[in-house]
Amino acid sequence: MESVGSPQLRLVWDAANFVQCGVRPFSEGYESIRPHLEYMQIKDALLATGEVVPAGAGDGETLETIRALRSDGFDGYFSLEPHLATTNSLGGFSGEDLFTKAHAAFTEILRAEGIDYR
Repeated sequence: MESVGSPQLRLVWDAANFVQCGVRPFSEGYESIRPHLEYMQIKDALLATGEVVPAGAGDGETLETIRALRSDGFDGYFSLEPHLATTNSLGGFSGEDLFTKAHAAFTEILRAEGIDYR
């Protein structure tokens, strides 16, 4: 990002991807990525297995990241990418019920933090 040096080149944050690579997203990645962050995919995962779980239920440090983004004045985008059911070796799927579960988990975090999301 820094070597390109273009304000048009921005990053997407996906905490589950960090976790699945053995990295704690907020503790080990936030500071270096934040200056370039435009968009967040909401997905969490467990360090022990890499299993994808709803936001806040894993090791993706969702709450810490949301708090820091609010403190930093983040005005970017969030999208749910829960992948809570495995369909094949290339990716996951959520379907209506699991997507609803993922949405409820994320919006509960926002509500608890007093962040308006509507």
